[in-house]
Amino acid sequence: MWKKDSTETTESQVSKRVIIGIDMGGNLWATVIHDCVMRKDRYYGLKDRDKKRKEDRFYDLLREYLGQGYAVDVFYEAGRYGFAPARIMLQLGAKVHILPINKLKVIMCGKVIKTDKLDAKFLSGLDPEAGLPEVYIPTVEQESRRDAERELVRLSTAINRANAQILALIARTPLEHPQIHRTSENWKRQVAEWSKDSDWKKQPPFLLLRLKNLISELELFEKEADSWDQLIQLQEKKDEMNSKKPDNRDKTHETVRKLKQFKSIGPDIARCLVWEVADWERFGNAKKFSSFFGMTPCPFSSGTINREQGISKAGRKSLRKKAIELGWLWVRWQGESHLVKKWKNRLDQKGRVRRMAIVALTRQLLVALWRYVVKGEPIEGAIMNDPIMEG
Repeated sequence: MWKKDSTETTESQVSKRVIIGIDMGGNLWATVIHDCVMRKDRYYGLKDRDKKRKEDRFYDLLREYLGQGYAVDVFYEAGRYGFAPARIMLQLGAKVHILPINKLKVIMCGKVIKTDKLDAKFLSGLDPEAGLPEVYIPTVEQESRRDAERELVRLSTAINRANAQILALIARTPLEHPQIHRTSENWKRQVAEWSKDSDWKKQPPFLLLRLKNLISELELFEKEADSWDQLIQLQEKKDEMNSKKPDNRDKTHETVRKLKQFKSIGPDIARCLVWEVADWERFGNAKKFSSFFGMTPCPFSSGTINREQGISKAGRKSLRKKAIELGWLWVRWQGESHLVKKWKNRLDQKGRVRRMAIVALTRQLLVALWRYVVKGEPIEGAIMNDPIMEG
Protein backbone atom coordinates (compact mmCIF):
# COMPACT_ATOMS: atom_id res chain seq x y z
CA MET A 1 0.00 0.00 0.00
CA TRP A 2 1.10 3.58 -0.65
CA LYS A 3 -0.09 4.76 2.79
CA LYS A 4 2.13 4.31 5.81
CA ASP A 5 0.92 1.50 8.09
CA SER A 6 2.54 2.29 11.44
CA THR A 7 1.38 -1.00 12.97
CA GLU A 8 3.71 -2.93 10.66
CA THR A 9 6.81 -0.88 11.47
CA THR A 10 8.93 -1.35 14.56
CA GLU A 11 9.92 1.65 16.64
CA SER A 12 13.61 1.02 15.95
CA GLN A 13 12.97 1.33 12.22
CA VAL A 14 11.32 4.75 12.55
CA SER A 15 13.38 6.09 15.46
CA LYS A 16 13.75 9.88 15.01
CA ARG A 17 12.10 9.92 11.62
CA VAL A 18 9.65 12.40 10.09
CA ILE A 19 7.78 12.50 6.80
CA ILE A 20 7.05 15.97 5.44
CA GLY A 21 4.33 16.77 2.94
CA ILE A 22 4.34 20.15 1.18
CA ASP A 23 1.62 21.69 -0.94
CA MET A 24 3.53 24.39 -2.78
CA GLY A 25 1.37 27.35 -3.74
CA GLY A 26 2.27 30.78 -5.01
CA ASN A 27 1.67 32.53 -1.67
CA LEU A 28 1.72 29.62 0.75
CA TRP A 29 3.74 26.48 1.38
CA ALA A 30 1.31 24.34 3.38
CA THR A 31 3.60 21.98 5.31
CA VAL A 32 2.64 19.00 7.47
CA ILE A 33 5.34 17.15 9.42
CA HIS A 34 4.42 13.64 10.52
CA ASP A 35 6.45 12.20 13.40
CA CYS A 36 6.67 8.45 12.77
CA VAL A 37 7.34 7.61 16.43
CA MET A 38 4.89 9.94 18.17
CA ARG A 39 2.38 9.49 15.32
CA LYS A 40 1.51 13.15 15.47
CA ASP A 41 1.25 15.83 12.80
CA ARG A 42 2.39 19.45 12.99
CA TYR A 43 1.15 22.00 10.49
CA TYR A 44 3.03 25.09 9.29
CA GLY A 45 1.50 27.64 6.92
CA LEU A 46 4.70 29.15 5.54
CA LYS A 47 4.44 32.57 3.86
CA ASP A 48 6.79 35.37 2.86
CA ARG A 49 7.16 37.51 5.97
CA ASP A 50 9.64 39.97 7.48
CA LYS A 51 11.75 39.99 4.29
CA LYS A 52 12.15 36.22 4.51
CA ARG A 53 10.83 33.96 1.77
CA LYS A 54 8.57 31.01 2.53
CA GLU A 55 11.14 28.74 0.88
CA ASP A 56 13.86 29.85 3.31
CA ARG A 57 11.47 29.39 6.24
CA PHE A 58 10.95 25.81 5.16
CA TYR A 59 14.69 25.16 4.76
CA ASP A 60 15.27 26.52 8.29
CA LEU A 61 12.59 24.12 9.54
CA LEU A 62 14.24 21.26 7.68
CA ARG A 63 17.67 22.10 9.12
CA GLU A 64 16.16 22.07 12.58
CA TYR A 65 14.92 18.49 12.25
CA LEU A 66 18.06 17.26 10.51
CA GLY A 67 20.19 18.92 13.17
CA GLN A 68 18.32 16.95 15.84
CA GLY A 69 19.25 13.69 14.11
CA TYR A 70 15.94 12.98 12.38
CA ALA A 71 15.78 10.99 9.17
CA VAL A 72 13.62 13.12 6.88
CA ASP A 73 11.57 12.20 3.79
CA VAL A 74 9.94 15.05 1.89
CA PHE A 75 7.02 14.64 -0.51
CA TYR A 76 5.75 17.27 -2.92
CA GLU A 77 4.06 17.22 -6.29
CA ALA A 78 5.73 18.32 -9.51
CA GLY A 79 4.77 21.84 -10.45
CA ARG A 80 5.82 25.46 -10.77
CA TYR A 81 8.86 25.26 -8.47
CA GLY A 82 10.52 22.49 -10.45
CA PHE A 83 13.63 20.78 -9.12
CA ALA A 84 15.39 23.69 -7.39
CA PRO A 85 13.81 23.04 -3.94
CA ALA A 86 14.56 19.31 -4.24
CA ARG A 87 18.26 19.94 -4.92
CA ILE A 88 18.55 22.18 -1.86
CA MET A 89 16.75 19.61 0.33
CA LEU A 90 19.05 16.86 -0.94
CA GLN A 91 22.12 18.97 -0.15
CA LEU A 92 20.81 19.51 3.38
CA GLY A 93 20.50 15.74 3.82
CA ALA A 94 16.82 14.93 3.29
CA LYS A 95 15.36 12.30 0.98
CA VAL A 96 13.10 13.92 -1.60
CA HIS A 97 10.18 12.36 -3.46
CA ILE A 98 8.57 14.37 -6.27
CA LEU A 99 5.28 12.87 -7.40
CA PRO A 100 3.91 13.38 -10.94
CA ILE A 101 0.60 15.24 -10.89
CA ASN A 102 -1.24 12.78 -13.15
CA LYS A 103 -0.28 9.81 -10.96
CA LEU A 104 -1.03 11.74 -7.77
CA LYS A 105 -4.58 12.40 -8.96
CA VAL A 106 -5.10 8.63 -9.24
CA ILE A 107 -3.72 8.06 -5.74
CA MET A 108 -5.92 10.82 -4.28
CA CYS A 109 -9.02 9.60 -6.13
CA GLY A 110 -12.05 9.69 -3.86
CA LYS A 111 -11.09 12.79 -1.87
CA VAL A 112 -14.11 15.08 -1.67
CA ILE A 113 -12.72 17.97 0.36
CA LYS A 114 -9.64 19.77 -0.94
CA THR A 115 -7.56 22.32 0.94
CA ASP A 116 -3.83 23.04 0.91
CA LYS A 117 -3.52 21.76 4.48
CA LEU A 118 -5.33 18.48 3.70
CA ASP A 119 -3.21 17.96 0.59
CA ALA A 120 -0.03 18.43 2.62
CA LYS A 121 -1.37 16.07 5.30
CA PHE A 122 -2.11 13.47 2.65
CA LEU A 123 1.45 13.72 1.29
CA SER A 124 2.94 13.41 4.78
CA GLY A 125 1.06 10.14 5.23
CA LEU A 126 2.61 8.43 2.21
CA ASP A 127 5.06 5.57 2.61
CA PRO A 128 8.52 6.28 1.14
CA GLU A 129 9.08 2.53 0.75
CA ALA A 130 5.82 1.86 -1.13
CA GLY A 131 7.37 2.16 -4.60
CA LEU A 132 5.31 5.18 -5.62
CA PRO A 133 5.91 6.62 -9.11
CA GLU A 134 8.39 9.45 -8.69
CA VAL A 135 9.85 12.13 -10.94
CA TYR A 136 13.59 11.80 -11.52
CA ILE A 137 15.55 14.74 -10.08
CA PRO A 138 18.16 15.76 -12.66
CA THR A 139 21.30 17.73 -12.03
CA VAL A 140 21.34 21.37 -13.13
CA GLU A 141 23.34 20.44 -16.23
CA GLN A 142 21.05 17.52 -17.10
CA GLU A 143 18.02 19.78 -16.81
CA SER A 144 19.75 22.43 -18.93
CA ARG A 145 20.43 19.89 -21.70
CA ARG A 146 16.86 18.64 -21.60
CA ASP A 147 15.44 22.17 -21.76
CA ALA A 148 17.67 23.02 -24.73
CA GLU A 149 16.49 19.93 -26.60
CA ARG A 150 12.84 20.72 -25.89
CA GLU A 151 13.29 24.34 -26.96
CA LEU A 152 14.75 23.16 -30.26
CA VAL A 153 11.73 20.88 -30.78
CA ARG A 154 9.39 23.77 -29.96
CA LEU A 155 11.08 26.08 -32.46
CA SER A 156 11.12 23.41 -35.17
CA THR A 157 7.37 22.98 -34.68
CA ALA A 158 6.86 26.76 -34.79
CA ILE A 159 8.86 27.05 -38.03
CA ASN A 160 6.82 24.30 -39.68
CA ARG A 161 3.57 25.89 -38.48
CA ALA A 162 4.54 29.33 -39.80
CA ASN A 163 5.42 27.82 -43.19
CA ALA A 164 2.11 25.97 -43.31
CA GLN A 165 0.22 29.18 -42.52
CA ILE A 166 2.09 31.06 -45.25
CA LEU A 167 1.27 28.36 -47.80
CA ALA A 168 -2.38 28.34 -46.73
CA LEU A 169 -2.54 32.13 -47.09
CA ILE A 170 -0.99 32.13 -50.55
CA ALA A 171 -3.34 29.34 -51.65
CA ARG A 172 -6.14 31.92 -51.44
CA THR A 173 -4.51 33.94 -54.22
CA PRO A 174 -4.14 33.18 -57.97
CA LEU A 175 -0.36 33.42 -57.67
CA GLU A 176 1.66 30.38 -58.72
CA HIS A 177 3.82 28.87 -55.99
CA PRO A 178 5.42 25.52 -55.13
CA GLN A 179 3.89 23.68 -52.13
CA ILE A 180 7.15 23.47 -50.19
CA HIS A 181 8.47 24.95 -46.96
CA ARG A 182 11.03 27.71 -47.33
CA THR A 183 13.26 29.90 -45.22
CA SER A 184 12.21 33.48 -44.46
CA GLU A 185 14.86 34.81 -46.86
CA ASN A 186 13.46 32.69 -49.69
CA TRP A 187 9.94 33.90 -48.91
CA LYS A 188 11.12 37.53 -48.98
CA ARG A 189 12.65 37.03 -52.44
CA GLN A 190 9.47 35.33 -53.60
CA VAL A 191 7.31 38.20 -52.34
CA ALA A 192 9.62 40.68 -54.10
CA GLU A 193 9.01 38.85 -57.37
CA TRP A 194 5.25 38.65 -56.78
CA SER A 195 5.09 42.40 -56.08
CA LYS A 196 5.88 42.99 -59.78
CA ASP A 197 2.80 40.99 -60.78
CA SER A 198 -0.43 42.87 -61.45
CA ASP A 199 -2.40 40.18 -59.58
CA TRP A 200 -0.39 40.93 -56.43
CA LYS A 201 -1.67 44.51 -56.27
CA LYS A 202 -5.26 43.25 -56.44
CA GLN A 203 -4.94 41.24 -53.22
CA PRO A 204 -6.69 42.49 -50.04
CA PRO A 205 -4.37 44.63 -47.88
CA PHE A 206 -5.19 42.54 -44.81
CA LEU A 207 -3.92 39.42 -46.60
CA LEU A 208 -0.67 41.13 -47.59
CA LEU A 209 -0.14 42.42 -44.04
CA ARG A 210 -0.78 38.97 -42.59
CA LEU A 211 1.72 37.45 -45.03
CA LYS A 212 4.33 40.04 -44.07
CA ASN A 213 3.80 39.32 -40.36
CA LEU A 214 4.03 35.55 -40.86
CA ILE A 215 7.35 35.89 -42.70
CA SER A 216 8.64 38.12 -39.87
CA GLU A 217 7.55 35.48 -37.32
CA LEU A 218 9.29 32.78 -39.36
CA GLU A 219 12.48 34.86 -39.43
CA LEU A 220 12.36 35.32 -35.65
CA PHE A 221 11.89 31.57 -35.06
CA GLU A 222 14.83 30.82 -37.38
CA LYS A 223 17.11 33.21 -35.49
CA GLU A 224 16.09 31.66 -32.17
CA ALA A 225 16.72 28.17 -33.54
CA ASP A 226 20.20 29.22 -34.76
CA SER A 227 21.02 30.59 -31.30
CA TRP A 228 19.94 27.37 -29.60
CA ASP A 229 21.90 25.33 -32.18
CA GLN A 230 25.04 27.23 -31.26
CA LEU A 231 24.46 26.68 -27.53
CA ILE A 232 23.87 22.98 -28.12
CA GLN A 233 27.09 22.67 -30.11
CA LEU A 234 29.02 24.39 -27.30
CA GLN A 235 27.47 21.99 -24.76
CA GLU A 236 28.40 18.98 -26.92
CA LYS A 237 32.00 20.18 -27.09
CA LYS A 238 32.00 20.71 -23.34
CA ASP A 239 30.64 17.18 -22.78
CA GLU A 240 33.34 15.77 -25.04
CA MET A 241 36.09 17.61 -23.16
CA ASN A 242 34.70 16.51 -19.79
CA SER A 243 34.54 12.89 -20.94
CA LYS A 244 38.35 12.89 -21.27
CA LYS A 245 38.91 13.93 -17.67
CA PRO A 246 39.98 11.02 -15.39
CA ASP A 247 37.51 11.99 -12.63
CA ASN A 248 34.54 12.45 -14.98
CA ARG A 249 31.31 10.70 -13.96
CA ASP A 250 29.02 12.21 -16.58
CA LYS A 251 28.36 9.60 -19.27
CA THR A 252 26.39 11.88 -21.61
CA HIS A 253 29.01 12.10 -24.34
CA GLU A 254 29.87 8.41 -24.08
CA THR A 255 26.21 7.38 -24.36
CA VAL A 256 25.66 9.59 -27.42
CA ARG A 257 28.81 8.14 -28.98
CA LYS A 258 27.63 4.59 -28.38
CA LEU A 259 24.26 5.23 -30.02
CA LYS A 260 25.87 6.85 -33.06
CA GLN A 261 27.78 3.63 -33.71
CA PHE A 262 24.62 2.14 -35.19
CA LYS A 263 23.76 2.76 -38.79
CA SER A 264 20.41 4.64 -38.80
CA ILE A 265 21.06 6.61 -35.58
CA GLY A 266 22.25 10.08 -36.47
CA PRO A 267 23.67 12.72 -34.10
CA ASP A 268 20.35 14.57 -33.66
CA ILE A 269 18.33 11.50 -32.62
CA ALA A 270 21.17 10.20 -30.44
CA ARG A 271 21.45 13.55 -28.66
CA CYS A 272 17.67 13.81 -28.21
CA LEU A 273 17.42 10.35 -26.62
CA VAL A 274 20.34 10.92 -24.28
CA TRP A 275 19.55 14.50 -23.25
CA GLU A 276 15.88 13.73 -22.59
CA VAL A 277 16.55 10.57 -20.59
CA ALA A 278 19.64 11.99 -18.80
CA ASP A 279 20.94 9.02 -16.79
CA TRP A 280 20.25 5.71 -18.57
CA GLU A 281 21.54 3.72 -15.63
CA ARG A 282 18.82 5.03 -13.29
CA PHE A 283 16.36 2.51 -14.72
CA GLY A 284 16.36 -0.82 -12.93
CA ASN A 285 15.64 -2.76 -16.11
CA ALA A 286 14.95 -2.33 -19.82
CA LYS A 287 11.16 -2.43 -19.40
CA LYS A 288 11.25 0.58 -17.10
CA PHE A 289 13.32 2.36 -19.72
CA SER A 290 10.77 1.71 -22.49
CA SER A 291 7.93 2.73 -20.17
CA PHE A 292 9.62 6.14 -19.83
CA PHE A 293 8.74 6.67 -23.51
CA GLY A 294 5.16 5.53 -22.95
CA MET A 295 5.71 2.49 -25.16
CA THR A 296 4.58 -0.24 -22.77
CA PRO A 297 1.34 -2.10 -23.60
CA CYS A 298 -1.78 -1.57 -21.49
CA PRO A 299 -3.72 -4.84 -21.06
CA PHE A 300 -7.43 -4.95 -20.22
CA SER A 301 -8.74 -7.96 -18.34
CA SER A 302 -12.27 -8.44 -17.02
CA GLY A 303 -13.85 -11.85 -16.60
CA THR A 304 -13.32 -13.76 -19.81
CA ILE A 305 -12.26 -10.63 -21.72
CA ASN A 306 -8.53 -10.16 -22.25
CA ARG A 307 -7.24 -7.66 -24.77
CA GLU A 308 -4.59 -5.02 -25.34
CA GLN A 309 -5.63 -1.35 -25.18
CA GLY A 310 -2.57 -0.06 -26.99
CA ILE A 311 0.41 1.63 -25.34
CA SER A 312 0.40 3.69 -22.15
CA LYS A 313 1.43 6.96 -23.88
CA ALA A 314 3.01 8.13 -20.64
CA GLY A 315 5.73 10.75 -20.83
CA ARG A 316 6.31 13.36 -23.53
CA LYS A 317 4.58 13.01 -26.88
CA SER A 318 7.53 14.60 -28.73
CA LEU A 319 9.95 12.04 -27.29
CA ARG A 320 7.65 9.16 -28.24
CA LYS A 321 7.38 10.62 -31.75
CA LYS A 322 11.18 10.75 -31.98
CA ALA A 323 11.36 7.11 -30.86
CA ILE A 324 8.92 6.05 -33.59
CA GLU A 325 11.00 7.99 -36.10
CA LEU A 326 14.02 6.02 -34.90
CA GLY A 327 12.04 2.80 -35.39
CA TRP A 328 11.36 3.61 -39.05
CA LEU A 329 14.99 4.56 -39.62
CA TRP A 330 15.99 1.24 -38.09
CA VAL A 331 13.67 -0.59 -40.51
CA ARG A 332 15.20 1.30 -43.43
CA TRP A 333 18.89 0.87 -42.60
CA GLN A 334 18.99 -2.27 -40.44
CA GLY A 335 17.02 -4.66 -42.65
CA GLU A 336 19.25 -7.61 -41.71
CA SER A 337 18.83 -7.16 -37.97
CA HIS A 338 16.84 -9.69 -35.96
CA LEU A 339 14.26 -7.06 -34.98
CA VAL A 340 13.37 -6.09 -38.55
CA LYS A 341 13.22 -9.71 -39.72
CA LYS A 342 10.93 -10.53 -36.79
CA TRP A 343 8.38 -7.87 -37.74
CA LYS A 344 8.90 -7.73 -41.52
CA ASN A 345 5.69 -9.56 -42.47
CA ARG A 346 3.53 -7.19 -40.44
CA LEU A 347 5.50 -4.11 -41.52
CA ASP A 348 4.81 -5.03 -45.16
CA GLN A 349 1.07 -4.84 -44.52
CA LYS A 350 -1.04 -1.68 -44.37
CA GLY A 351 -3.18 0.15 -41.87
CA ARG A 352 -3.49 -0.77 -38.20
CA VAL A 353 -1.35 -3.91 -38.44
CA ARG A 354 1.56 -1.88 -39.80
CA ARG A 355 1.17 0.82 -37.13
CA MET A 356 1.06 -1.74 -34.34
CA ALA A 357 4.13 -3.48 -35.78
CA ILE A 358 6.29 -0.33 -35.81
CA VAL A 359 5.27 0.49 -32.23
CA ALA A 360 6.18 -3.04 -31.10
CA LEU A 361 9.48 -2.92 -32.98
CA THR A 362 10.32 0.49 -31.51
CA ARG A 363 9.58 -0.74 -27.98
CA GLN A 364 11.88 -3.75 -28.45
CA LEU A 365 14.52 -1.53 -30.06
CA LEU A 366 14.53 0.76 -27.02
CA VAL A 367 14.95 -2.29 -24.79
CA ALA A 368 17.85 -3.49 -26.96
CA LEU A 369 19.53 -0.07 -26.97
CA TRP A 370 19.29 0.19 -23.18
CA ARG A 371 20.89 -3.24 -22.79
CA TYR A 372 23.63 -2.25 -25.21
CA VAL A 373 24.39 1.08 -23.52
CA VAL A 374 24.10 -0.05 -19.89
CA LYS A 375 25.12 -3.72 -20.02
CA GLY A 376 27.12 -3.89 -23.24
CA GLU A 377 24.88 -6.55 -24.82
CA PRO A 378 25.14 -6.46 -28.64
CA ILE A 379 22.04 -6.10 -30.83
CA GLU A 380 21.67 -9.18 -32.99
CA GLY A 381 22.31 -8.50 -36.68
CA ALA A 382 22.77 -4.74 -36.26
CA ILE A 383 25.22 -2.95 -38.56
CA MET A 384 27.75 -0.77 -36.76
CA ASN A 385 29.32 2.28 -38.38
CA ASP A 386 32.36 2.41 -36.14
CA PRO A 387 32.46 -0.39 -33.53
CA ILE A 388 33.78 0.66 -30.14
CA MET A 389 37.12 -0.99 -29.47
CA GLU A 390 37.23 -2.74 -26.11
CA GLY A 391 40.10 -2.04 -23.78
